[in-house]
Amino acid sequence: MQRMREKMRRRPVAWFFAIALLSNVLVVAVLVLSGALAPLEAAIETHWGGVQRTDFISAYRLAVEAPQAIPGIALSILQPLTPDIAAFVVAALAFGLVGVRKLVRGYRFWSGEVGWRQGLRVWGVMVLTFVGMSLATAALDALFIPEDSWTWDLDVFSWSLLAALFVALFLDVGAVTEETGWRGFAQPILQSRMTPLAATLVVGFLWGVWHFPARPDILLGAYGVGCVVLLAILVLRFAVLSIVMAHFYNRAGGSTLIAIAMHGLHNDSVGLMGRITGEGLAPYVISELALLAPIAVVASWLLVLTRGRLGLDKSSEGRATQEVTPSYAPGSSRFGAA
Repeated sequence: MQRMREKMRRRPVAWFFAIALLSNVLVVAVLVLSGALAPLEAAIETHWGGVQRTDFISAYRLAVEAPQAIPGIALSILQPLTPDIAAFVVAALAFGLVGVRKLVRGYRFWSGEVGWRQGLRVWGVMVLTFVGMSLATAALDALFIPEDSWTWDLDVFSWSLLAALFVALFLDVGAVTEETGWRGFAQPILQSRMTPLAATLVVGFLWGVWHFPARPDILLGAYGVGCVVLLAILVLRFAVLSIVMAHFYNRAGGSTLIAIAMHGLHNDSVGLMGRITGEGLAPYVISELALLAPIAVVASWLLVLTRGRLGLDKSSEGRATQEVTPSYAPGSSRFGAA
């Protein structure tokens, strides 16, 4: 046991990712092989018209309306929870209570050093940025996807839009269940031993690869040779998105809550991006490229603006390293390869 703890301390992110990925594969396998997937898909088609929704409120309503889908709903929530589970497992086994406390301290809107005035500004700019990227994606979809394959039916003048935005910010299933792992655990550890940009790209690559098991249709070749293109775009999107998320995460002083909010806005349970109604590879690829393009523009601008620091200046980097090192590993030499 002690030897395993030492290995985890030397390579915490590698252990985190291995546990998250293997757990992900296991949950997806149980979902498919147990027969829980078919009732879930039928319930989504019947009650949601086939539209995928990603928030806890919709999941609860679906469970009430279609109790036969509850096993599938539970497994669908457990699947994105695997990064957070992995983060707490590695933090607890490798670093003990101090590691768990470090994860829990991330559940704040901003750090004490940032303060509430700058913290509110960071959150405000973040929300405007992500809403703007979503609307830009919708515009690109409207421009390039055939009318019969895409729709945008959001009522922007409805008061329910504000409630929907709140749900997207704080109650998105994937956001709430993943970000303690990706930004709350992996990001600060990697930033303590490499540049912010390098750390961000590693997190983005791992984040993208982790999604593969959840898309068996792509992995099994449902789109022919286009599957390779879709997987490549998927990984690239998460890598580029991680640049934007790392900037605001660092600007808020290492806030897991702002990471959850960004993830939720990107998942877009509100419907700001519109939705694909057509079948086949072409609308799918176009929509993915339309999703990637605005993120790439913002990420490029942030890289130039911050000279690759992504919100982590020299002084804050020193404080972050001092904070991370005693919590996750007693001594900087404990941080081995990611």
